[in-house]
Amino acid sequence: AVPHSADTSRSVPNVATDRLRYDPVEASRIQRSYRLNPKKTVGQILGGSSPFCDIPRDDIVRHFSKVFSKRTIPDDFPFPTYPEPVADDFLSAPFVASEVWDKLSHLSDSSPGPDGIRYSVLKNRDPGAHLLTAVFNRVQQSTSVPQSWKNSRVVLIFKKGDPLNISNWRPISLLNTMGKVFSSVLASRLSSWATINDRLSPFQKGFRENEGCVEHNFLLEQAIVEAKRSRSDLALAWLDLENAFGSIPHAFIIGSLRAVGVPDSVVNIIASLYSNAKSEIRCGPDWSPPIPMEAGVRQGCPLSAILFNLSLEQILRPALRWTRRVTPFLASPSDVSPMRTISIGLRFNPPKCASLAFYHSGGRRSVDTTNLKILNTYIPTLSGQEAYKYLGLKVGLNFQKDNSRLFDSACEDILKLKNSLLAPWQKLHAIRSIILPRLDFACRNAHVRKSQVERLDKLIVSAAKSIMNLPSRANTTLVHLACRKGGAALPFFRDLLDVHTIGHAFRSLSSPDATVADVARAGLVSVVRKRIHADPDLFILAEYLNGSSSGRFASDSCDFSTVWSRARHAAQRLGKKIRLEWAASEATDSLVLHVHRRPNAISIAPSAAKLVVRVLRDELETSYISSLASLPDQGKTIGAVSLHPASNHFIQAGHYTRFCDWNFIHRARLGAPN
Repeated sequence: AVPHSADTSRSVPNVATDRLRYDPVEASRIQRSYRLNPKKTVGQILGGSSPFCDIPRDDIVRHFSKVFSKRTIPDDFPFPTYPEPVADDFLSAPFVASEVWDKLSHLSDSSPGPDGIRYSVLKNRDPGAHLLTAVFNRVQQSTSVPQSWKNSRVVLIFKKGDPLNISNWRPISLLNTMGKVFSSVLASRLSSWATINDRLSPFQKGFRENEGCVEHNFLLEQAIVEAKRSRSDLALAWLDLENAFGSIPHAFIIGSLRAVGVPDSVVNIIASLYSNAKSEIRCGPDWSPPIPMEAGVRQGCPLSAILFNLSLEQILRPALRWTRRVTPFLASPSDVSPMRTISIGLRFNPPKCASLAFYHSGGRRSVDTTNLKILNTYIPTLSGQEAYKYLGLKVGLNFQKDNSRLFDSACEDILKLKNSLLAPWQKLHAIRSIILPRLDFACRNAHVRKSQVERLDKLIVSAAKSIMNLPSRANTTLVHLACRKGGAALPFFRDLLDVHTIGHAFRSLSSPDATVADVARAGLVSVVRKRIHADPDLFILAEYLNGSSSGRFASDSCDFSTVWSRARHAAQRLGKKIRLEWAASEATDSLVLHVHRRPNAISIAPSAAKLVVRVLRDELETSYISSLASLPDQGKTIGAVSLHPASNHFIQAGHYTRFCDWNFIHRARLGAPN
């Protein structure tokens, strides 16, 4: 099938001429390719697939043989001691079909491993995962993993720079699908067991629930902003471990599992998974001979995250004297000893470390440019305008937080997809499921200015109207409605930023990590105290976040921009479209969020903080529908169209829909034929 032409300037289309503008064979090929593998097809449209690595095969084999080479640990390595564990039966119990199926059903297709099997094949051939469960229980009983589950293939993806430098190629490991499902189920059990038994310090945030990495960035931002507001001194350091995932000795991983008290039956299974593991590396069009993997956690394996965390805990726990409700501190500079990390094969990477220190004197803020050393090597010192990229976000003192390049890149990709040979419904699907999710992390956690997304919002509307064959005068609401409501499900980012700002503030105040929640509450209290020149109670905090500008909040405090001031302004703007209200809960000594939705209002408690963004987005959609329905000409059908998803079954994948139908239906629904 040939996609419709984006050119609507001619009143009468010339079919023969239109056909000449496209290669129907190529259009059919690329649309079929998208149905089979959307991400790969979009990658080809946007810039082609990554080239093969042309580094000589012997050099590649030599490099990875060194990376995977065996590392030893001292026989007397001082593993910390732990109390006796509980819930061992849960960890070593036989697998049940519901447990395996729950994990499998949530896994999405990705590039298959050496077996060539995708998750969807397992779902279709073994609904309910009964056969898989039987296989997994046999593995558990024998404590021996099949050799095929241990083998992997490594594809090298070019990053940037000199293509003959092996460090400029990112290794992507492809594992057998059945083994990955087994590892996923075991990883879920092991993570729950570690949480129940307090085997991970609360300061380890990577690969854990509750957006832990975001909380680390929040704490850093709060520390910097509060130091600036209170004119106090602050010193920070970021220490980077070189190839940490790929450097931990297997003996240390197994020793860590035994130290924390994992049952022997489970330890033996994991030891079997790592014993005699091998990888083949893509060298041009061919593959290298199998290279033994004798160090590092397995890339791409669902078990790797929890194994890495449990191993790293053996280094962190002696260095950090911690309890659940006390911020960690170092007893002395020697507590974080490079020698402890070196002894197990981990090394700091000084060029990728950094420090930032500033102090206040005589009413002026100055940056301390003292150079720090680690392993007798100086690490970079940030100036006032520089930033360090930490967990995906830039952190610094006074740097300009400009995300324009990120959003400009998305605009370029949207234009390429709009002009591609994909079917129109495929174009919309690619934009909302592949391009725009790249922006989600920055929108949720970074301070993105409205001006940075203005061009993106305009382009999304114009591209969607072209793809949906809507005239320029068509109301833009249809672009932002969910597919089940008859729209293209492309967000209006200026509204979305406000939703995420409120969501970020609420999650910080409601964090299950007491340290994060306490810092958040203290930061909010400090901001409001400066505004009203008095100690605020919960009700005053809620009044501030609701955007009150009368009475005690009539005057401006001329304070720094903070998470809380941005949440306050976001509530003011969203309040024009939806009815939301921060409120005080004396019973729980916390702030809750009331959303006055029809037919019944709901109250979101701290324990349900994850629901905030979804609820607010649903309410925004309701306001969009009401706005469109109020139009005397274009809003006549939206009430009926949005009642049931069956009315809009064709929007997601174009099922039972011809291109001529697509070009007509959206105009007809809006009553805007031209």
